[in-house]
Amino acid sequence: MTGSAVRLSKIAKGYGGSQVLRDIDLAINAGEFMTLVGPSGCGKSTLLKILAGLDQADGGSIEIGGRVVNGLRPSQRNIAMVFQSYALYPHMRVRDNLAMPLIMANLPFVARMPVIGGLVPGMSAKRRQINSTVGEVSKSLGMEALLERKPSELSGGQRQRVALGRAMVRQPGVFLMDEPLSNLDAALRTQVRTELVELQRRLNATFLYVTHDQVEAMTMSGKIAIMMDGAIVQVATPAVIYAAPADVRVARFIGSPPINILPAEIGDRGELHLFGESQNLRTGLMAGDQAQIGIRPEDVTFVAQTHLRGACPYYEGRIRLIENLGNEVILYLMLAGDKQIPVTARLPQREWSQIREKSSDPDLVRVGLSPERFLVFNSAGRLLRSEEVQISKRLEAVS
Repeated sequence: MTGSAVRLSKIAKGYGGSQVLRDIDLAINAGEFMTLVGPSGCGKSTLLKILAGLDQADGGSIEIGGRVVNGLRPSQRNIAMVFQSYALYPHMRVRDNLAMPLIMANLPFVARMPVIGGLVPGMSAKRRQINSTVGEVSKSLGMEALLERKPSELSGGQRQRVALGRAMVRQPGVFLMDEPLSNLDAALRTQVRTELVELQRRLNATFLYVTHDQVEAMTMSGKIAIMMDGAIVQVATPAVIYAAPADVRVARFIGSPPINILPAEIGDRGELHLFGESQNLRTGLMAGDQAQIGIRPEDVTFVAQTHLRGACPYYEGRIRLIENLGNEVILYLMLAGDKQIPVTARLPQREWSQIREKSSDPDLVRVGLSPERFLVFNSAGRLLRSEEVQISKRLEAVS
């Protein structure tokens, strides 16, 4: 099985006076695992339905495998869709559920009838081919022992495999998946995520996977397309999305726990001020401009963890809540005295234990925020590029 490339150009869609999709441009390479992620209501499922041919766009072009498919029916687009609800036939065995797409595509109406169908001449070879394909797909998914069961006799993960298998038998150029794991419990989601990634690599198939779960997006994808308010705002690898989000909205959406966003100001010489103190960062922004600083929870440091020279100031914080996750600890703090700025920190359990041992006040911590770890956003929320932010004085660790 070889995947097909997909290209969406200027896709627009509106309902009544509401614009749901705004000039969507998206390119997916053949054999790529692309995840479309964004908050509920941003237009993800609408875009997927338009690609599948289940809904019509108001404008724009759709190409699958180099062929424009705007006017084609879903069955003519060489795609297969896996739904959140699985959409299995409850009265049929797994074997028959898997075979149904091939039966509908390859056997005439009379040949599908329960009694008369077996008497139609010339159908034996087609039925053998269908059975062979079902056997191959069930083996690749580890479902040989399930073929005689009905959906009611399967677990959630097994039903999901059947839904995938029913898509696979058609050997489509593109798999479209609309939140297929949302009905599974947490442990099973993790297992099926791994299986999906391994399956995609084995098939070298093109996957477009829609979810609102940023953990699924980060762990499964070769690339992520972030969608906000009906528009694609960033397409990149998970590593780039996390390290260099295009704007504050993306930064807040990707990452668990969420990134800390702190208010900042620009000084007379373009230097960045946080809580009234210079951070030894210069920007191309104008004096008096408002800015925002993003810092990931794992980049928040503590006095007991590291000692930096005076170039990096420390701030006292009060602990509001501690989440002990076993191997690590999430701390929810309030900084900057009367300003009461909320900050979240994440650190290994061992380091947190060392801090508590040396602390005279269990609720008071001293927090360091290193400018080298800052993501700087302008007043419009756009991330400043690395060439737009210069560290004017290198921070040095005290050995």
